[in-house]
Amino acid sequence: MPWITGRAPYARSAPIDGTSPHDIGSARACTGGLINREEERDMSDGEKIWVAQNGERSGPFPEGDVRQWLTEGRYDAQTLAWRKGMAEWAPLFSLFSERPAAATPPSPPPAAVFEAMDRPGFTHVLDEPTSAYRPPAEAPDADLPPAPSMHWGLVLLLGIVTMGIFTLVWPFIQANWVRKIDSESKATLWLGIGVGCLVVGEGMSVGNPGSALGGLLVLAYVVLFIVAYFAMAGSIRRKLADHGLPVEIGGVTLFFFNTLYLQGQLRWISRWQQTGTSHPKAPKGVFWLLWLPIVLLAILAAIAIPSYQNYVHRVQAMQQPSE
Repeated sequence: MPWITGRAPYARSAPIDGTSPHDIGSARACTGGLINREEERDMSDGEKIWVAQNGERSGPFPEGDVRQWLTEGRYDAQTLAWRKGMAEWAPLFSLFSERPAAATPPSPPPAAVFEAMDRPGFTHVLDEPTSAYRPPAEAPDADLPPAPSMHWGLVLLLGIVTMGIFTLVWPFIQANWVRKIDSESKATLWLGIGVGCLVVGEGMSVGNPGSALGGLLVLAYVVLFIVAYFAMAGSIRRKLADHGLPVEIGGVTLFFFNTLYLQGQLRWISRWQQTGTSHPKAPKGVFWLLWLPIVLLAILAAIAIPSYQNYVHRVQAMQQPSE
């Protein structure tokens, strides 16, 4: 592999006790002496393993699967591996003190090491060759609760169908997930107070349409609603950064498209939890396209309304009796 430098080459050797394709000395030479007896014992603890071959790294995979794939001949002598606790990438064969013996040495696999169905975990292709692999970012924490994965478009559709009721309920689901990752989040409290202000304000407006207090309560709902979403965004940025996922949430987009925009971010986080990949990025620009139909309707209204008014005036003038 042309981008791996600073390592002594190693060659195939006869199996040790009929189980290992490489002796410990050749593995230690390949990794610059970083593997010692203690580390060899640590490497058999069953932790998942990252694999790098042909400029691509994938994983993490359970140790049992990697051992099986070694037996099947899916890896060659150039395959590198890394798992938690290792200082750098090392030849895959050197991670195991023993390896199930195959009846006959299989021929090297073709360029594609895995089919898509064989690669269940995180997959990352290097953008350009580097002098050495760096340990990959840690996989999503299993203790992180699954984020709400509903598509933001479906949230919008349900909000329209339910005449806005769904868009009052869904923010509480989002805030509840944020509370799970940040116990200090006050977003649920702000939303609850805001909805209470909305209900009271609308109730006062029904009996007295010109009620100033009712209008102020509705305005308080809008302010608390926006404050709650900015609080959720701050919690997501802080807590997800601790898990190795930098989250970019634009303040202007959040202000105008709060529920839909944050749901786009949460669906992106959910995909990262399931696949380990953060590409492509969360949607952002598409929300501004939602203004396009509104702008077009405004233009059509500006043209059609005056024309309709002129038509009505002409009809009224024709219907008036002549003096």
